[in-house]
Amino acid sequence: MRILLATQWYPPDTGGVARHVEDLAHFLKKRDHEVMVVTRKRDGREKNGSKIYELNGIEYLQLLATGGNGVIKKILKEFEPNIVHVHHAFTPIPVAVSLSSKINNYPTILTNHSAYFYDYKYILKTISYIGLPFKTILSKIDSIIAVSNIAKKFIESFVSDKEIYVIPNGVDIDRFNPNGSRNFRKKFDDIFIILFVGRLVRRKGVHLLIEAMKYVVNEVNNVKLIVAGDGPLKNFLKTRILDLNLSEHVELLGKVDDRLLPDLYRSSNLFILPSIYGESFGIVVLEAMACGTPVLVSRIGGLREIVVEGVNGSFLYDRNPKSIAGKIVDIYLNYDIYLDIAKQAWNIVERKYSWNNIVKKIEKIYLKFKIG
Repeated sequence: MRILLATQWYPPDTGGVARHVEDLAHFLKKRDHEVMVVTRKRDGREKNGSKIYELNGIEYLQLLATGGNGVIKKILKEFEPNIVHVHHAFTPIPVAVSLSSKINNYPTILTNHSAYFYDYKYILKTISYIGLPFKTILSKIDSIIAVSNIAKKFIESFVSDKEIYVIPNGVDIDRFNPNGSRNFRKKFDDIFIILFVGRLVRRKGVHLLIEAMKYVVNEVNNVKLIVAGDGPLKNFLKTRILDLNLSEHVELLGKVDDRLLPDLYRSSNLFILPSIYGESFGIVVLEAMACGTPVLVSRIGGLREIVVEGVNGSFLYDRNPKSIAGKIVDIYLNYDIYLDIAKQAWNIVERKYSWNNIVKKIEKIYLKFKIG
């Protein structure tokens, strides 16, 4: 099949959508499909043999002005896809590609990666009224995939007449697995490394984790928090680290090259994601599990669908800094128990979340709706 993938974010952009689309394109190509990715132009992008159409500034403005039926129509006509697959329903490129592909009679699939206000039905209902233009666009989509049941619940507020398939995010187990280098570990000898990977934004709870470290170091001293990622909270976090005298116990790495992440996960003793809201899935949690690292996550959103307490990970039931610290210290003191849980987690990831299996499920959806 010729498959056109449309996304607002694609590496070097960071985040779950960018990672998902990159991996999907890679595994579709491994299965002998011809893939084109349509995204915005970014400096420093490595194409690595991929067919990518990057919308430049003028094309992007034209896309916004014409609803996509100019430049997108041209791309569709030249590539002639059997199926169009857009990612994330509420950003300009997927919206424009959806409109143009349906105007020009191409079957179109949407994957929803979002999940907000999932515990507040009245807010979701209000948003669905405000988002009437999106409801109109979504009504024309042939089929919808959601990366979790929570993401399904969210998108159902905008479309009610279509079957929504839940297909989780995947992980590339050839890259993310317990066997491999631990070069990062060599810098820290026997220090207990706690790892956070993600955007430095409030909803990820990284500020709470740094506050928790002032309590952790009062109980155990040979611990260090490594924060991998960039974002608007960076300067605030730097200031708090100094204010709390945590410079020896917290290190901000900034954005980490994607190729180094498996080593970073394997080198760490504990991965933690103390998110406050807005987690539709949590790809970084899968990556940590796949590398054999114990995980500790908030019990919210799609994270509740990935993690089973005591089976493949552990939950933060309270996200105040003292409670986070207490859980970290408990894991430190009983680490053998959590290592055994991490071994089980790897087996679950290999069976349930490997991209080798996930891509086949997506492929089945394509076959139902493709043309040609």
